Amino acid sequence: MMVTVTNIELADRGDWELLYHGYAEFYQVPMNEQILDTVWDWIHDTDNPFFGLIARNADDKALGLMHCRQMPSPLRGALVGFLDDLFVDPEARG
Repeated sequence: MMVTVTNIELADRGDWELLYHGYAEFYQVPMNEQILDTVWDWIHDTDNPFFGLIARNADDKALGLMHCRQMPSPLRGALVGFLDDLFVDPEARG
């Protein structure tokens, strides 16, 4: 299966929400519009070092998401990426 991973764009909101609901459900964390709107705003805020990626198959079906943020690593003396969230639609696993 061919998979394409891209930055989450404004047009991805519906697919992202479905995946993020699945992620919250998996961890049994309540989800609401306020949380969705806040995280969505973080993803698209250019002043925030938080970003998201979305994976799609060749038919453009959303398969998974990743949220990551930049953080300092004192041991390395550098900024690194910290993986906050990773979710793959159960039907796309394996």
